[in-house]
Amino acid sequence: MINSNYNSSYSDISIVIPVINQIKSLNILLDKILNLSLKPNNIIIVNSGDENYSNQFQDNRFEIPILYHHEKQIAYPGKARNIGVHLSDSKWIAFLDIKTLPHQDWLKQYIQLIKLYNSDIIIGVTQFSASNKFQKLIRAATYGKIGHETVPGTLITKTLFLKTGCFLENVRMGEDIEWKDRVHQGQFKIYKPNIPILEYTGLPNKFIITIKKYLISSFHSSKINIQRNIKDAYLTVSLIFSAIIIPKWNYIIGGWDNNPLYIPNVTKIFLLSTILLLLLIQIFNRLFSRSTIETYFSKILKIVVFIFVTVGVYRWNAVIANWMEEAILYFPHVTKIYVGFVITLSILYRGLFKPLKRKIKPSFLFPFRWIIIGLLGLCLDLIKTPGYLGGALTAFLHSERKTQ
Repeated sequence: MINSNYNSSYSDISIVIPVINQIKSLNILLDKILNLSLKPNNIIIVNSGDENYSNQFQDNRFEIPILYHHEKQIAYPGKARNIGVHLSDSKWIAFLDIKTLPHQDWLKQYIQLIKLYNSDIIIGVTQFSASNKFQKLIRAATYGKIGHETVPGTLITKTLFLKTGCFLENVRMGEDIEWKDRVHQGQFKIYKPNIPILEYTGLPNKFIITIKKYLISSFHSSKINIQRNIKDAYLTVSLIFSAIIIPKWNYIIGGWDNNPLYIPNVTKIFLLSTILLLLLIQIFNRLFSRSTIETYFSKILKIVVFIFVTVGVYRWNAVIANWMEEAILYFPHVTKIYVGFVITLSILYRGLFKPLKRKIKPSFLFPFRWIIIGLLGLCLDLIKTPGYLGGALTAFLHSERKTQ
């Protein structure tokens, strides 16, 4: 039922919720929706799990009409949301997820923002909650206490959502980020509230679960990057191939400086070129790009630069100083110093700079907890690497098969 004090053109809202079973969490979310100060016309639940809960939503105990759809085949969140939108006959669509709980005035405030700013879309802004020690560490190492743009909480007209092209349906994770990126690049009037009005309650509570989640997430997000732009895949493969071939170029062609194809200092030229390219990409993204998804090419470029710099440091004394300790450019223990510097810098960045920037209180970080948070953040970064490689390779091979 809708509060009669609000304009009827803004009360025609369907809340779409994708679920895979999770009936307990669903009931908690429904209680939150029933307590909203401005209620939607209906709630559309799309369940693609093996359990069918349709009998639980056929009685009259719910104040708000519920349209329950059981998808017999497993549907990823993107597909489930698309199904829910197509089932709706409301003007406005609002998205929620099982673990994302709205504040009481969520819809009321978002409707007011649409009127105030004449916006097409109000993006959801979610704060991540933590209820135990491990979740608090994960939150400090990742999201912090600031609000983040999320699909859950987003309010958009059904017509406009269909114009955006809907969500990707064939990926397990990352479809929400890809859709937001597409929306931001479109010609839409978007408003992002300053204050979070939703709360995410699903942070992992064990380290092994966290590893699994980040590995799967990086795998699928990498697949999305490749699917969005096949040119990115070819550039990535070319970069990897050149990183293998170019440093060995003079050896491969034979004859060394007697060969007309000999290139002096080819490895140094390649390294400097990749560093320059990386800097130019970063500058361009900062100044001109509105994309929120980093291309796989730029990720691999960073890895290539890091590997070459590391190898360069490892061979420094052999190549530059010829192992002569009396040489000016000879550095004792250069590899140990470099590795220690990289690890220390990473821990400081992930354990202090990012948490403080994201409003984690200094009292939580000091005196020593920031070290644990930094190490945890570093582990999560390392975990993503095999996921990116595996996801990109899978998507690239899949795209190649399609073109054959």
